[in-house]
Amino acid sequence: FDEGSKSTQLSPMHTALNCALRMSNWEMSIVLAAFVSLAHASPLDFLAQAFKEPPGQVEHLAFLDDLEEILGPGRRKAAELNMKGIQAVLHNTFVSLPKTGRGGVSAPAARYTIHRYFIQRHGWQVKGLSPGGGSWWPSTGALGMGDRLPARLRDLFEETFSSDNFGLSDLAVIAATIEALIHAEATARLRATYESLGKDVRAVMTKQEAADTIYSCMTTGFNASQFSPSQLESTRRAAVEAQETVAPDLTMFQFADVARVLEVAIQEIGHRVDEGPCQAMADRLVDMEENSSGRVRLVDFYGTRHDKDAWHFRERLDYLRQSGALDESDPSAPRVIIPNYLITPLNCLNVSSYYDLCCIDLCQDLFEELERNLQAPQATPAEIIRVLTSASSAYVPAGRTWSNALIKKLEEVAEHHGGDIPLHGRLFAQFMHFAYPLECPYPHLSGATKPQTKGEWLDDTGTQPWATEVEMQSIIDSLQQPSEFTLCGESEEGMCMWHPEEELVDAVNWKAPVIM
Repeated sequence: FDEGSKSTQLSPMHTALNCALRMSNWEMSIVLAAFVSLAHASPLDFLAQAFKEPPGQVEHLAFLDDLEEILGPGRRKAAELNMKGIQAVLHNTFVSLPKTGRGGVSAPAARYTIHRYFIQRHGWQVKGLSPGGGSWWPSTGALGMGDRLPARLRDLFEETFSSDNFGLSDLAVIAATIEALIHAEATARLRATYESLGKDVRAVMTKQEAADTIYSCMTTGFNASQFSPSQLESTRRAAVEAQETVAPDLTMFQFADVARVLEVAIQEIGHRVDEGPCQAMADRLVDMEENSSGRVRLVDFYGTRHDKDAWHFRERLDYLRQSGALDESDPSAPRVIIPNYLITPLNCLNVSSYYDLCCIDLCQDLFEELERNLQAPQATPAEIIRVLTSASSAYVPAGRTWSNALIKKLEEVAEHHGGDIPLHGRLFAQFMHFAYPLECPYPHLSGATKPQTKGEWLDDTGTQPWATEVEMQSIIDSLQQPSEFTLCGESEEGMCMWHPEEELVDAVNWKAPVIM
């Protein structure tokens, strides 16, 4: 991306056009008609700016030409998404990953970076980008999203972008395209909401009517029963606040105005997901935490089943195990790993065909702090300790002291790699889990877990993922009452699950020389 180029923006029309790629001709004509009123600027202006690359980069112009051939030279209103803004969010993660010989990042690193972007910026768990218990190597095209993208867009992606070298601007264009698809889906749903409410898209709404319509659009079309009362209230507040952000002085809203407000609302709602059940679950689990371990004994977990505010804690033992939320290092006293449990799919809201809203992974803030300060793919133990000591987290204040056992583990990771620690690998993530057991999930080896939604579990097993009263009581009765929580070894500080096997996001290019 040319640092001297102008700031560029992604718009609702770009949103609609990308959505149209996955529609029939008849469906495409409906969506495009809905956005005719938004036309103001060239539909490919932002891409043209983004594609100002040094020689040797992927053929963005060919990608641009193909898009124009498919979608035509329609015009659209510029929206708030800014390519430099996207790159600014991507930058620190991009810098902190190993580079290919051509200075870009590999496909697994690109997938990891864009996944992190959506978590950081919007709180979206984009389907296909998350590894789902596997490695970061994409199992399908388009960085793992191949099965979810419109066929023509998927083909263009594969034709345009290198499979093994992604520059920062490449990642920004891909992220912007995914955002556009998500906004297009939301706008298509808004149109359906108008229809269900008996409203004409050409009609003008009052401010209150617009807020009510946005609220209906955000809470219908999917299983409404998954929303708690607090989440419904957060959604309503997001709609009202988005109005104040986008159109504070507007009193009458046309369809295009409502669509712009909806875009902002769905971008912000992901960061509110912890306001309701997620925070309540976390608080309840922390109350039951055993010896600052980030774990809750399974007998205590199931023991809350009669509490009015603990209706979540009923998952089957085999579901917890398969989801990676169970610590069975002591078979007589299995324990639920708090951060792993909170991010299981059963605790997510299915609000889009492209992404879910899940409980926030609090470890992301700590990694952002490391990336921002270190600006490199690796660091020494002393550098890492320096940054983390000055950082605060949700449960650990700044200025913490470090135990000898944790320092020893960090040094072991450095020794494993010859002195420097790669920031994006399993061993360092494992250290982070034991250093921040309430914030950072335990990193299982790839393939050891298989997180599933309720529907996926039901399809695979023919059973519900929740245990019955009889099953929970039977498990409680069968478990030995554990003795006092004991240390694993002489100085492990409860790190029974520590496993010395490494898995890097990009092992191929770790310490690979860059061709200048």
